[in-house]
Amino acid sequence: MAKLCSWKNLDLQWQILIGIGAGLILGIVLNQTAASGVSEGPIDVTKTVFQLGGEIFIRLLQMLIIPLVFASIFMSIVNLGNIRELKEIGLNTVVYYLATTALAVLVGIILVNLIHPGRGFDSATVSALKETMEVPEHVIREGVGQRSSILIILETFVHMIPTNPVKAMVNADILQVIFFTIFIAVVTALLGKSSEPFIRVIESLDRIMTRSIILIMKIAPYCIFFLVATLMTDLGFQAIIALGKYAMTVLIGLIIHACITLPLLVFLIGRYNPYRLFKAMLPAILTAWSTASSIATLPITLDCLEKKAGVHRKIGNFVLPLGATVNMDGTALYESVAVIFIAELLGFPLSLGTQMIIFITATLAAIGAAAIPGAGLVTMGIVLTAAGLPLEGIGLILAIDRILDQFRTAVNVWGDASGGIVIGRLDNSIESFSDV
Repeated sequence: MAKLCSWKNLDLQWQILIGIGAGLILGIVLNQTAASGVSEGPIDVTKTVFQLGGEIFIRLLQMLIIPLVFASIFMSIVNLGNIRELKEIGLNTVVYYLATTALAVLVGIILVNLIHPGRGFDSATVSALKETMEVPEHVIREGVGQRSSILIILETFVHMIPTNPVKAMVNADILQVIFFTIFIAVVTALLGKSSEPFIRVIESLDRIMTRSIILIMKIAPYCIFFLVATLMTDLGFQAIIALGKYAMTVLIGLIIHACITLPLLVFLIGRYNPYRLFKAMLPAILTAWSTASSIATLPITLDCLEKKAGVHRKIGNFVLPLGATVNMDGTALYESVAVIFIAELLGFPLSLGTQMIIFITATLAAIGAAAIPGAGLVTMGIVLTAAGLPLEGIGLILAIDRILDQFRTAVNVWGDASGGIVIGRLDNSIESFSDV
C-alpha cells in the first residue's frame, strides 16, 4: 500500500496539483506572516530561494522555444504529405483549422478586454511584481504597445519576413521564425523525395524536443511549487481573486467556442446535428479531459468519428492526426487570455496593435504545441516573448493551469471532431446524409 501511494507512483498531474497546493498554502502563510510585522529577513531569503528554483524551470522553457517552434511547425506542414496530391482535402483542412483557431483567439481577446481579470491591484503590489520578474527596462519605461496601433499592425506583417533567419532565431523573434519555418516547410514538401534526408533530420529534432518537454515536466511539480509560493508570498489572497477571474474568463471563452462557434460550423457547413456529434464523441471528449492529451485520445477519437458519427475512415485518418498536432483551439484561446491577463496584472497597457501581434502569434503558436500535458506552457512563452512581456509571467497562472489544461484539451478534441464532420461533408465522405 505504501508503495502504491508513494510520490513516484503518482501521475504527473497529481504531483503538479500537490505542488500547486503546497505552494498556495506556504505562500499565503509567508504573506500573512510578513503582514503581521514579523522580521522580513528570513521571509526574503526564503522567497529568493523559491525565485531561483522557479527560474530553473523558466530558463529550461526558454531553452526549448526556438528549436521547438521550428521542428513542430515544420513537421506539421511536411506531414500533410505531397501538397500537390492532397489538393482540396488538405487545403480545406488547413484553412478550417486555422480559421477555427483564429476564431477561438478572437473570442478570448474580446472576453479578456470585457472582463479585465488582471485589474484592481494596488500600485505597491504591481511594483513588487515587476521587481520580482526583472522586467526589461524598455518595457517599464515605454509600456507595451504605446505606438500607433495601425502602424504596429502594418509593421508586424512586413517584419514577419526575416532578412537573416539565423539572426531571427538568435534574437528569439518568434514571428520571423514562424514565417521562415512555414516557407521552408512548404518548399521542402514540394521537392518530394529529394528533401527526405533533410526531413529526417528535422523529424529527429522534433522527437528530441517532444522528449525534452516530457523530461522537463518531470521537475515541473517542484519548480511550480517554487513559482506559486513566490507569487502567493507577494500577493496573498489577492492572487486567488485574480486567478478566479482569469479562470472564469478562460472557461467562458471555451464554452462559447465549444457550444456556439463549433456547433454552428458543424450545422451550417457540415449539415450535421451538433448534438448527435457530441453524443458520438463523448467518450473521446471525456478521455481528453481526464488525460489532458490530444495524442493519447487519438485512437478513441478516430473510432468515435468513424463508427458513431459516420465519417469515412480516409477523412478521419487524415484530419484527426493532423488536428491533434495543429488544431489547438482551446490552447490558443487560453494563451491569448493569459497573456493579456499577465499584462494587466503587471500594469502594462496593451494597444490594439500589440493585441494584433498576440492574435497572430497565439494562432500560429498553437500549431507548434505538442499534444501532451503541459506543452501549452512552452507555447505560452512564445506569445509572451512576441508581446514583449517577461517570460516569468507564466508563474502568475501556474496555480490554475493544470485544471484549465483539461478543459482546453477537451475543446481541442471537440474541435478536431468538428473538423472531421466539416471536411467529410465537403468531400462527400459522410456515410449518412440525413444528419441534421
